[in-house]
Amino acid sequence: MKEIEQKIADQIKDAMRAKEQVRLDTLRAMKSALKYKFVEKNQQELSEAECFAVFQTLIKQRKESIEQFEKANMLEMAEKEKAEMAVIQGFMPQPLSKEELEGLVKESIQKTGAKELKDMGLVMKALSAQTAGRTDGKTLSEMVRLQLSNV
Repeated sequence: MKEIEQKIADQIKDAMRAKEQVRLDTLRAMKSALKYKFVEKNQQELSEAECFAVFQTLIKQRKESIEQFEKANMLEMAEKEKAEMAVIQGFMPQPLSKEELEGLVKESIQKTGAKELKDMGLVMKALSAQTAGRTDGKTLSEMVRLQLSNV
């Protein structure tokens, strides 16, 4: 987590120098969200996966805001949210391709011995650490559900 915090701090300085207000505000929000999670967890340090989960939540919030702003025809606000989302995504690891995700799901189903949909929780738990920050929960659960219905 120290590397992520340092990267955010460095980029905050760069954004201040470049007078990029949207980027600066987004980086400060990211730093604040990590601090809240740190206090909430009450532990020495957040893991990388926990940091990515925080960022994933921030991205999801931006996506929902974009939808709302576009429905209300507030395109300027939607563009601001898209810019913020791009900054946050710059900290996320490379997303998994559909084929990679499918392979991980099949492997996890075999390891856990899952046979039907009621075993979905076992598979999701096994996959969550492997896919942290590389795919969202909705996509993951859809893929697991699809694979389990084919077993």
